Amino acid sequence: MDLVQIAKYIGFSLLIVSIILYVFVDPVDRLLSYQGPILSGALLGWYVLISNTPRDKFIETEGEKIPIVSILIRKRAPLFMAIGSLLIIPWLMPQIYPMVLEIQWLFVLSFLSEFLGGFMIGYIVPSLKFTEKLLLFSLGFAGDTIYLLLLYLASGIFHVPSPLLLNSVIVLVYGIKFPEGVVFAVYIMKKIGGI
Repeated sequence: MDLVQIAKYIGFSLLIVSIILYVFVDPVDRLLSYQGPILSGALLGWYVLISNTPRDKFIETEGEKIPIVSILIRKRAPLFMAIGSLLIIPWLMPQIYPMVLEIQWLFVLSFLSEFLGGFMIGYIVPSLKFTEKLLLFSLGFAGDTIYLLLLYLASGIFHVPSPLLLNSVIVLVYGIKFPEGVVFAVYIMKKIGGI
């Protein structure tokens, strides 16, 4: 099975699990699972771009084969990244998140918006140069660190005991952030010729 098919299956699996979590878990765990629709959207965005590009429409640049369309839209990449970020970030703000839990249509809209934002970012990632991808990952990692503050605020708003919050954070770190870091480290090592 090739990488494109693996991305498709992981993307759809994450999407299904995310929908289940958003519907059935408590507010803090739902807040922790925000990466589900974003990551599934990003994987499926990348999958759509790669799988719909004929084999003869790839070119090699910076040691990677990327679709020609990625080269053509490279200048618009910052715009796509900004729009994708704007679709994701507002739903995670402490002022908005409690409203999302109370208003059903906002709840659905937040999930769809996070998925679409992730999809746009995943679609545009092949257009980025290596240093831009490195910067994007670094900003995402920094954002996740700041996100822990939001979790602390949410635990106060919803009266979640600290031990439960700690368990959720451990799942986030070891279940999502650590594997993400490993995958990106392997990517960097391949780029610099270490593997």
